[in-house]
Amino acid sequence: MQEHIRQLFSENIQTMIATGESLSGALENAAMVIVHNLVSGGKVICCGEGATAALAHHFAQLLLDKYETERPCLPALALQQHNNSLQHSLQQDYLARQIKALGQSNDVLLVVSASGSEPSLIKAVEAALTNDMKIVALTVDGSGELSGLLNQQDVELRVPAHRPARIFECYTFLLHSLCEVIDLTLFPQQGDV
Repeated sequence: MQEHIRQLFSENIQTMIATGESLSGALENAAMVIVHNLVSGGKVICCGEGATAALAHHFAQLLLDKYETERPCLPALALQQHNNSLQHSLQQDYLARQIKALGQSNDVLLVVSASGSEPSLIKAVEAALTNDMKIVALTVDGSGELSGLLNQQDVELRVPAHRPARIFECYTFLLHSLCEVIDLTLFPQQGDV
């Protein structure tokens, strides 16, 4: 069993190295898209489906509160999930409806997708595009329709992993790294602490 545990750590490390090598430029671009829109008076609207919704809520909370050091609150919100599974299955545009009501052209939609094929997330991205919002999408290799919707102004952080556990570990690290780059860009004195 200990050998298996060591293998889990090794797999995580290798996945993180591959992600760092392939996404450092895209991560910087994503941070700059968010920073530019925040400076322009926009907000970050975050969403996911199922387990990825928790990551979206976590990211929004980090922007609203703080990442590691005190700083002014940044405007962010996470879209509400359906509590009623029957209603959810009948209305796959529940995230899109929130974006249509709350999203503006100077906002960024941060979408966290486990597969790239979640109908509610696809509709959310379509609504954001209709509202002329920029999109930062966390996706995986083989992400289908969601990836195909993105424009040149949007940023895709496509994790080179296939196991759900490794994907979620990378997503968490990417979101934390994104917070740090945003904070250091907007509040450079933090780097001196």
